[in-house]
Amino acid sequence: MHSQIIKIDYSKKKEHHHFLCSDLHFGNKGQNRKALKADFDKARELNAKIYINGDWGDFILSGDRKRYTPSSDAYGTDNNVNMTINDAYDFLSEYADLIQLIGTGNHEVSCQRYNNFDPTQQLIYSLNKQHKTQIQHGQYCGYITLRYHYGNKNSVKSKKIFYNHGQGGTAEISKGLIDLNRHLTTKMCDIVWLGHKHTKVLIPCEPMLDVNQNGEIFERQRTGIITGAYLNVFSQYDGMKNGYIINYGEERMRGLQSTGGAFIKHTMIKDGIAQEITM
Repeated sequence: MHSQIIKIDYSKKKEHHHFLCSDLHFGNKGQNRKALKADFDKARELNAKIYINGDWGDFILSGDRKRYTPSSDAYGTDNNVNMTINDAYDFLSEYADLIQLIGTGNHEVSCQRYNNFDPTQQLIYSLNKQHKTQIQHGQYCGYITLRYHYGNKNSVKSKKIFYNHGQGGTAEISKGLIDLNRHLTTKMCDIVWLGHKHTKVLIPCEPMLDVNQNGEIFERQRTGIITGAYLNVFSQYDGMKNGYIINYGEERMRGLQSTGGAFIKHTMIKDGIAQEITM
């Protein structure tokens, strides 16, 4: 499990932005690059810090007899892993100075489990080496502590995010609420963030009593987030010309999938941090 502290000076700027995203799926022919670029360009415009919660690559390889089909591969080559990493590197390089963390999802874990190669480590190594950044390997789950400080003063305001890439199926009916509630009842944090479900969820949760560093008791407001995937699941084509293109979503009656991440705006106020989340 990973833990990372992000230090932010709010002495000159009261509003700060963060962008949470997951399931980018570089390497999948159905990747919605237009939507992906729109969200990352918005993050650039807001100067938002970027966090990627796994499945940044597709990594469904030819050795995977259950899921691999040549028609789903964006590259049509025998070096899918190299091409996926190169593709992600080329895209993310433009935003490398904003990226704080890249985590691992079930697709990266499969690549490592069956091929003894951690693609997330390689992607981060290449980005950091080229751009002199300090992007962290987020692993499968962990904590992000956003620690706001005013210049050199000791007073600190903070928000804690617990993230887990996610488990199980896509959960069209429950929308992942069972998993969210499981973490919300067992993790002390302000935000629980999941990916993997390829749906978008933003829910408030009952607050918890907590005590700050000054010994003052307060209500910690909490929120649950699931970020969507950047994939086009369905497509129309000429079956007589091309034959049937194997489609996991169509064959298993999957619903349409939500696209996009979550933007968080933190505004420093006298009594703490005002939080606004948009998806």
